[in-house]
Amino acid sequence: MIEYIAFLRGINVGGKNLIKMDQLSKIFELLGYKNVRTYIQSGNVLFESNETNPKSVVKEIEKELHKILTDDVIVALRSAEQLKWIVKLNPFNKFKYAPTAKFYISLLRNELNQKPKLPLLSIKKDVEILHTTKQDVFCITREINGKFGFPNNFIEKKFNIQATTRNWNTILKISELINR
Repeated sequence: MIEYIAFLRGINVGGKNLIKMDQLSKIFELLGYKNVRTYIQSGNVLFESNETNPKSVVKEIEKELHKILTDDVIVALRSAEQLKWIVKLNPFNKFKYAPTAKFYISLLRNELNQKPKLPLLSIKKDVEILHTTKQDVFCITREINGKFGFPNNFIEKKFNIQATTRNWNTILKISELINR
């Protein structure tokens, strides 16, 4: 069995795609996945599967969620091993930031076509991309005029790719839940 984490985009945000985590777990169980667990309401699902092709898993989950929620839900899938590697990589340790900076990772649905020149700042300078892998973008956000930027829209527009974003603390917590 392979342990996966499905990071769902657009679940329980702004009154759209409302779903309780126990209902979400049942959907995954009905798909045949084992040891299904969720973490917080933003659509983080840990589960095990015999399927070794991640694209097949994503397609199956997205199709089922579309039937139930009627809106498209984007799934960024990582294996437990990939997530452990992401946490070990932790590029945030290599930089210095203002104490108010917030750390995020945008998990891409597909691979980046090309590696950007870094660091890369948003037009408002409230989001800075520090590091990328083939499917992950590590960012910090800054407070400007009392508001923080959020990287997801910037990344999707800049790279023409679908993504879902989590704060770094969420990633660390999910990493702790792996293999429990």
